[in-house]
Amino acid sequence: MNEKGCIFLEKGIDFELDKVCDCCISHNDGRGMPVLLENYNGEPIDWENIFNIKAQRISAQKEKTIYDCENCYRLTNYQFTGVRKISDFHFSHCRLCNVKCIYCSDIQGGGPINYDVYPVISDLIEKGYYQAGGEATLQGGEPTLMKNFDALVDLLTKNGTNIRVHTNALKYSETVENALKKNMGLVVTSLDCGCSSTFFKIKQVDAFDIVCSNIGKYVSASSKNVIVKYILIPGYNDNIKEIDLFFKLINNLGVKNTALDIDVVYARKYNNKDVSPHIFLLVDYFNLKASKLNIDVQIYSFLLYVLRNRTIKKSNLIYFKFLYNIYLNKQKDKSKNLEYFR
Repeated sequence: MNEKGCIFLEKGIDFELDKVCDCCISHNDGRGMPVLLENYNGEPIDWENIFNIKAQRISAQKEKTIYDCENCYRLTNYQFTGVRKISDFHFSHCRLCNVKCIYCSDIQGGGPINYDVYPVISDLIEKGYYQAGGEATLQGGEPTLMKNFDALVDLLTKNGTNIRVHTNALKYSETVENALKKNMGLVVTSLDCGCSSTFFKIKQVDAFDIVCSNIGKYVSASSKNVIVKYILIPGYNDNIKEIDLFFKLINNLGVKNTALDIDVVYARKYNNKDVSPHIFLLVDYFNLKASKLNIDVQIYSFLLYVLRNRTIKKSNLIYFKFLYNIYLNKQKDKSKNLEYFR
């Protein structure tokens, strides 16, 4: 027996733009995200039908990894319980957003973009198909623009589900703040800069002060449960000056956790041999700044892709800004990485 699986195959549900899946993970040339319902727009769900589909998949999975799940990083030696309940949720069905990040691929329009999932989850709970103790991830788009967002967060947390909210922090939520205070919430926000001018270039809205203020409020509710990301974007924030400003800012806001990633378009454009040493130096410098301020760093998925086969050792250049800048100016082969020298 194979006995490889994950909690989402058995107890998970993912609401997408126009479908419902077991999970939100897409990988391996379009595999992943096993579909439960097609052409979905917030209609009532036949939960027994959902669990019947899950049971068929689990039965097949025990014999041999099903096609959708092959090589998924979430597969483990999972012990299936046979319980017909949902404990873990992804909400990715709202693609509305109030900023216009230059690296975002979401498109507003072209079908249902903000259906109301609150009555569906309420029905799940009322009919006894809900299991407390799991986690709900709310993302988008901008999840705070989701229909009945606050009511959904309140419903989930009151019934024992922890929430993870991926937000741009432009719209503040007191409901999320309450979840943080109860240690039932995690906020992840991508700031990507340390000053208003760079913020405007990346986000294309004039809202730097509002976003920083809202981050500060969330941190005041629970500093350990707020992660402020920095996505390296060639030609915009991939320099020491901006990283210094970023750390000065988040340190003043009381942020204790940060995350580093790289623009997905860049990560997929180059293979590891083509990636400029510039990227590795910035990663080293970012980690150095964080360690000096006792701020924890997570490395996110697309940057991990770049770093896995790293052959360049850590350089002493990261300790000397003057030498580092000389290195950038003297770099001979600029043809592969022109975006770094705008």
